[in-house]
Amino acid sequence: MARGSVYAPERAIMRDSRSGLKVTRLTHGPTISTNLYFEMCAFSKNEQHVMFMAQRYAGRDAPFDLFRARTDGTELVQMTEYDDIHGVVVAPEREAVYYQTGGEVRRIGIESLQEDAVAKAPAAERQRPGYTLGTVDRGGKVYFSNCRTAENRTSLFRVDLDSGRLEVIFESEMQNHLHVSPDGSTLHFNAMTDDGAEPKFIAADGSNLRAYTFRNFAHHTWFGTEGLMQGTLLPPGHALATYSEGDEQPTILTEGRYYWHSSPSADAQWIVSDTNWPREGLYLFHLPSGTVTWLCDPQASCSHPQWTTLTRPSHQN
Repeated sequence: MARGSVYAPERAIMRDSRSGLKVTRLTHGPTISTNLYFEMCAFSKNEQHVMFMAQRYAGRDAPFDLFRARTDGTELVQMTEYDDIHGVVVAPEREAVYYQTGGEVRRIGIESLQEDAVAKAPAAERQRPGYTLGTVDRGGKVYFSNCRTAENRTSLFRVDLDSGRLEVIFESEMQNHLHVSPDGSTLHFNAMTDDGAEPKFIAADGSNLRAYTFRNFAHHTWFGTEGLMQGTLLPPGHALATYSEGDEQPTILTEGRYYWHSSPSADAQWIVSDTNWPREGLYLFHLPSGTVTWLCDPQASCSHPQWTTLTRPSHQN
């Protein structure tokens, strides 16, 4: 496997027996392939390509490489070949993917594969073993990520993608689940402590650090441009909900099952979510009408890395 290699399709096309929808599995190699998580877009602007990570070989400590695939599954292209890639995020408006490696923030063109350095990272160490994710605003103007320092702390930083200017905006033991608001003004993240995760907001310039007081989301993302979050509620809640800073209670959108990872359309009209306990497959919620529709069972593992196969264990993930 080498950067720029084009691989033969591994796709399998299935027809969901309940909905009749076509489901295309993109990979079937003997290694773990995994998506870029639901908090950020993984598709190119023209929606012809989707980016994902795949281990270089079948081994517990095998490094992950970045790949692109046509959304119809007809092409697989290896985009990177680094042993320490992290802070990965797709910037559709830039037609590029940003990431860290070797102490640099780098970008690579989705179709051109042209690669260059954007900024020097505060430290060369990734936050933890395996690849981690970055975040970028909808316009592709600012990139946020983190890295481990020599003092065994984690620096959270911002990069202006036009100028390459980098600024550390927060330090703590560790942070995860970074996701910036669509306009790039506010970053949500978890500051990890000995007592668990502490959800926080911080302005893009590092000011106005504060607690994110709503603690009942299992997973959530920004929703539209008005400061709302949408997400799935922790048990005993079985619902999709929205919440805005300062609200007394969340607004329930639909309930009746345990939604797990939910992701909205850019216009905040649609939310798609997987389910768990029990795992029922994917549902689609339409905000204007308030209706929810079962989509299909893609036989996936609810965003957990898996060996890419049609079979699955009988227990719930």
